[in-house]
Amino acid sequence: MKVLIASLNTAIERLLLVEEQHPGQVHRLLDDKTLAGGKGVNVARVLRQLQSRLDNAPAPLLLGFLGGASGQLCQELLAREDLAGCWCQIAADTRICEVITERKNPQKASVYNAAGPAIQPEERTGLHAMLSDELDRAGALICTGSLARNLAPDEYGLWIDQARSRGVLTLLDSHGAALLQSARALPDIIKINRDELRQASLESGLDLPGAWLAQGVHCVIITDGQQPTLALTPDGDYQITPPTVTTLSPVGSGDAYCAGLVASLLSRPDEGWAAHLTLAAACGAANAASPTAGLAEGSDIFALQQRCAVRAVSTPRRSPA
Repeated sequence: MKVLIASLNTAIERLLLVEEQHPGQVHRLLDDKTLAGGKGVNVARVLRQLQSRLDNAPAPLLLGFLGGASGQLCQELLAREDLAGCWCQIAADTRICEVITERKNPQKASVYNAAGPAIQPEERTGLHAMLSDELDRAGALICTGSLARNLAPDEYGLWIDQARSRGVLTLLDSHGAALLQSARALPDIIKINRDELRQASLESGLDLPGAWLAQGVHCVIITDGQQPTLALTPDGDYQITPPTVTTLSPVGSGDAYCAGLVASLLSRPDEGWAAHLTLAAACGAANAASPTAGLAEGSDIFALQQRCAVRAVSTPRRSPA
C-alpha cells in the first residue's frame, strides 16, 4: 500500500550548525548538510524509515515539481535516500532553503524559506494526470506545506476531492489561505498548530475547529510544540503529552507526526485513536532528537510511545457559523 504525498514546493535544504547566532558577525560552521527538503519530503523520509520499524508500514510516493539544476540535484539527493517520486519537470528552478541551528540552543533554529518556482498551467495539468494514475493504488493522501507560485489556494482541495472520490484517506497540514480554502474539501484529518488555528479562526470568522467537525471533517489535531496535543477524534477527544527527549533540532517534527499517524492508521486499523496518536507523538519526538529531519538513528519509537501520557478530555462541539 502507498501513501501519496503532495510535495508542491519541494526544496533543497542547507542545514547549518553554529555555536550561537550573532547577527552582523562572521560565523564558523560546526557542521553543514545538504538534503532534499520541504514538508512533503520530510513526511516521506519518516514513512520510509518506518518501513523497517513498523509491520505493514506503507510505502511513500512523492508527487510534485522539480526544475533546473537545483531540481536535478534534488532528484539525486532523493535517490540517495531511496525516496520514490513522480515528478513533473518544470521550466523554473526548484527553490533552495536554509536552516540555521544553534548548538547551544537547538530550539532557536532559524528557517529561511524561498518562495518557490512559478508553475505553468500545462505543468500543473501534467502533475494532476500523475495523481489520477496513482490514486487507485493509494491508501492515503497527505497534503502538506506551502504552495509554489501560481498555484491557487484551493490546490490541495482539488487533490483531496479526487482522493475522497476514490475512497482514499486524506490529511491536510497547511496554513493561511491554502488551509482555509482546501479545508472546504473536507479532508478526513486536519492537523494544525495552535498559532495557525488562532490565525485561521480570525481570518475565517468561524468557530474553529468546531465548524470543520460539524461540516464533516473526521478528526482535527492541534499541536503545540512540546506542550500537549489536543486531538478531536471519532473515538473521543484526547490530550496527548509527548515524551521528553533531548532536542537537537525541532525542524520536521510536525511532519514526522503526520507520517507516524498515517502509517499507524493504515498498518494497524484495529487499534484505537489513542494508539495512533501516541505513535505519531513518538515519531515527532524521535525527529526532535535528530540533528536533521527524520527519525533519530537508533530511536525506539515504541519505547517513546509508551512514555506518552494520554488523557481523555471533554471538548464542546459547535455548529458552523
